[in-house]
Amino acid sequence: MKASILFAPAVLAAALSFGHAANAAVNVTLQPDEASSEDVFIYEFGIDGVFGIPAPRRTNLDTTTLSALNPPAAVPFGNFLGTADTDPRFGEGGVERAHDTKTLIRFDLGLLNLTSAGVGSATINLYGVPSLSPFESPSAEHPATTEMFQVLEAWNESSVTWETAPMTAMTASSSTVQNSVNTWVSFDATALVRSWLDNPSSNYGVLLAQRDVVEFDVDGNSRYVGALYASSASADASMRPFLQISAVPEPSSVLMMGAGLGLLLMVARRRRNRA
Repeated sequence: MKASILFAPAVLAAALSFGHAANAAVNVTLQPDEASSEDVFIYEFGIDGVFGIPAPRRTNLDTTTLSALNPPAAVPFGNFLGTADTDPRFGEGGVERAHDTKTLIRFDLGLLNLTSAGVGSATINLYGVPSLSPFESPSAEHPATTEMFQVLEAWNESSVTWETAPMTAMTASSSTVQNSVNTWVSFDATALVRSWLDNPSSNYGVLLAQRDVVEFDVDGNSRYVGALYASSASADASMRPFLQISAVPEPSSVLMMGAGLGLLLMVARRRRNRA
């Protein structure tokens, strides 16, 4: 039996399909909303006035923080996550600053009755949306490589800033090349999910960062490529970040859930036939 289980706040849905027993698997998906998620992107703004934000400024891009600006930032940043990297500039007092962003994201695995041995594969998935000026969107001509690093310290999405960002592993866990928008971008998180299930206290999530500066010239002006993703605050729930785990063999709890849902579907079908 193959099954797909979606866990979301106040919502639990499943779509069941049947196949050969040798292919037994359960796809488990965690896709939290803003209230139950942990995702934010931190930044340093070295360009004064972009998005109505004065430079230098190093903070995070949650809506609450930026609404304190006077006037407020014109863009509802809480709806986005992102990774970008530009050439450094010399700002106030000669301090070198760039115009960069990184994303922090963590999924709560406590909702799942899984062991590391039951994880066949796992991916973290974000929906790439068109970038906002002054950045350009990743394209076939100007692709952007984003790396995913394991976070090694605790952080709080409402208070973490560029300067207080948690320590991460030195080597990337995985990476992906993005060459378009309005599409899903996936990162292999199999090894990380297994280690988090073995040691839940080590789950501080991951950090996403652009590997290199992607710069090109337009009419004598430098343009930089930056990736932008829908966050857990996205109005379109289907575009919110999600963790997908292919679980083999099937966890007993998911099997029970699938059996229960199957029974409900059978009862509903019989009622319709009687009507």
